Amino acid sequence: MLCCGKAGYVTQLDSQSTQSQQQVQSSQPSGNNMADDEQQWRKQWVSKKTEELWAALEKGGSKSLLKQHLTKDVYEKLKDKNTDLGGTLAQCMSSGALHPGSKVGIYACDPSAYTSAGYKELFDKVIQHYHTGKADGNVKHPQPSFGTDAEIDSLGDLDPTGYFVKSTRVRVARSHKGMPFPPAAKKEDFEKMEKLACEGLSTLTGELAGTYYPLRGMDKAVQQKMIEDHFLFRADDSVLGDAGGYSCWDTGRGIFHNKDKTFLTWLNEEDHFRFISMQMGGNLGQVYKRLVSAIKHIETKMEFAKADGLGYLTFCPTNLGTTMRASVHVRVPMLSKDPKVLNDICAKYNLQPRGVHGEHSESKGGVYDISNKRRLGLTEWDAVNEMKNGVLEIIKAEAALTWTPKPLSELYETISKSDSPSLMKKYLTKEVYEKYKNTKTSLGGTLAHCINSGCLHLGSKVGIYACDPEAYTVFEDIFNNVIKEYHKVDKINHPVPTFGTEDQMSKLENIDPDGNMVLSTRIRVARSHTKYAFPPACTSEDLENMADDTVKALNTLTGELAGKYYPLATMSEGDKKQLVEDHFLFRDDDDVLRDAGGYKYWDTGRGIYHNKDKTFLTWVNEEDHLRLISMQKGGDLGGVYRRLVKAIGELEKKLTFAKRDGYGYLTFCPSNLGTTLRASVHMKIPNVSKQPNFKEECEKYNIQPRGIHGEHSESEGGVYDLSNKRRLGLTEYDAVREMLNGVLKLKAWEIELAGGKK
Repeated sequence: MLCCGKAGYVTQLDSQSTQSQQQVQSSQPSGNNMADDEQQWRKQWVSKKTEELWAALEKGGSKSLLKQHLTKDVYEKLKDKNTDLGGTLAQCMSSGALHPGSKVGIYACDPSAYTSAGYKELFDKVIQHYHTGKADGNVKHPQPSFGTDAEIDSLGDLDPTGYFVKSTRVRVARSHKGMPFPPAAKKEDFEKMEKLACEGLSTLTGELAGTYYPLRGMDKAVQQKMIEDHFLFRADDSVLGDAGGYSCWDTGRGIFHNKDKTFLTWLNEEDHFRFISMQMGGNLGQVYKRLVSAIKHIETKMEFAKADGLGYLTFCPTNLGTTMRASVHVRVPMLSKDPKVLNDICAKYNLQPRGVHGEHSESKGGVYDISNKRRLGLTEWDAVNEMKNGVLEIIKAEAALTWTPKPLSELYETISKSDSPSLMKKYLTKEVYEKYKNTKTSLGGTLAHCINSGCLHLGSKVGIYACDPEAYTVFEDIFNNVIKEYHKVDKINHPVPTFGTEDQMSKLENIDPDGNMVLSTRIRVARSHTKYAFPPACTSEDLENMADDTVKALNTLTGELAGKYYPLATMSEGDKKQLVEDHFLFRDDDDVLRDAGGYKYWDTGRGIYHNKDKTFLTWVNEEDHLRLISMQKGGDLGGVYRRLVKAIGELEKKLTFAKRDGYGYLTFCPSNLGTTLRASVHMKIPNVSKQPNFKEECEKYNIQPRGIHGEHSESEGGVYDLSNKRRLGLTEYDAVREMLNGVLKLKAWEIELAGGKK
């Protein structure tokens, strides 16, 4: 006899299984009133009288298929007539009569409702109308056919890259032959069906073998946890409740699953059985083959209700036929920007797109649940193959719009044959390539993600980006060498972050108290969330979740830091243009960064936060996860720095940022890690900048001069952007102090060259 587990279930819900559970009837919400919701269904359900239901249907304004096809004549013929198994018209029409908004409005009280004289004619019209769009349709369901072994094997993996399909799930419903559906079932019927099911399920072996967990007696905390993880059903749908679907709750109800939680069976949820095969990723072949194996085995142990021309019989007539729903959770954020394209593909292949939390739910991060729409008139194999072909076309369309790295072998061949001066080329030896070519971080990052841009832009100086915070550890044989040479250090030994004492910060003087030379002062730092990948390995959901996490933390800021977040996706073109011109907002116009995946899924999850005076800004998912910026007109470096330090301290109470001992704060580009800090001024130095030794003097003070429109831009009117050059191997305070000292030296030189007139 099958073992029934009752306790200790929560410990089995590890993070991997929780993810794989997202497709299991995720339309079922969780709540704190579970006991109250279910208590009303504990007793034997009894429908209202047929006359009451008829009166309600007539005056309720219903447009359901029940209302259209249960004419007065049909009603009179069936109101006192039972099905061959003893079911009644009241049991079939109860929900539709009480819920005038129902589209179908009728449930079968038992399998014989589809074949009993009088009832058959009513159900046939509803079935044809629903499945064909015409009440006089004549679609006949073929004999079940799950496909040959060769056909099943041909389904394969819909997404070998893993970039698009999050999870795959196929489920079917089955009903015991000769046993009533919930509205006509008694307590002893539910108990008998549970016993028969457990006996059959107990004979499953191999990967299908598992344990049954009855709802009756299950710890409520465990039950709630399973519901929240979208693993278990509950009695919370009034439409189904008024159809008798929860009669004698929770007798005979439960869940069976195998060890890996890739095969589940729900008992007496709505149908007698819901067999479910699922797993992460896009391997439809594995998922379907597992389900077919289970069904074929169980069919040797018990007999399921079928009817010629209708296929397998179910409680709701919308599900009969194959009873199959094959679905994927697919990531299509770029296609979803123009829903017409996605909807056209779905229509072509008879697919149904919806949010991942069930029908009528919204997509999150551009992830959709895509499933076959047709149940009747085609074989199981035809249904799953139609779904496969449609999903492949969706992936193809999305892939054409989505950044992905080129194959690693192609990238390596390009860079190895080139004369690129990049540090990536220098340290990506054959030995390093062979070591890492099949390596992935826990967030799915690869070496291809890291080197794609450097292989396409052979003039790059660095040529490598981190795919996620782990990359610095996982691919350290290349990153360590790049970091040491770029930052000009013999050893990677960054100190513990230190922003300075109040006394030290008070000594950061105003560079230009007279306001003659310094136009503005700006300090920024980058920060990365520990749990999310950098742009190239990031998912669309990650970007949205990061934005949500970040904005939630930013909204706790008070005083002069308090402000508002403006998402890029909903910002008007006029506002974007103005903010860019004011140097307040970033844009997607750098080819090197684009080919590094920096603009992947643009503009999802991106935006800008700023305070009222626009002296504190945060860029969200520009290049790094966060760019925290403090700035103002004039040369008050101390005021700018103190504001930034205060903001960092407040945000670190709410968010966890990626750091590594010896490396400091981790960033997308290895050139920025360490302090990640860039302190700069826009300063007028028309005389100094003309001197032949200008750049040598800047180098002596570890100052980087550039035009005011960014790296490689030209100066305008002798105004230069002067910033600290060193990021790694010194504290934040030391970096700002070094910049201040260097800029003061350049200021003094400018005054000297101008004849002391500044």
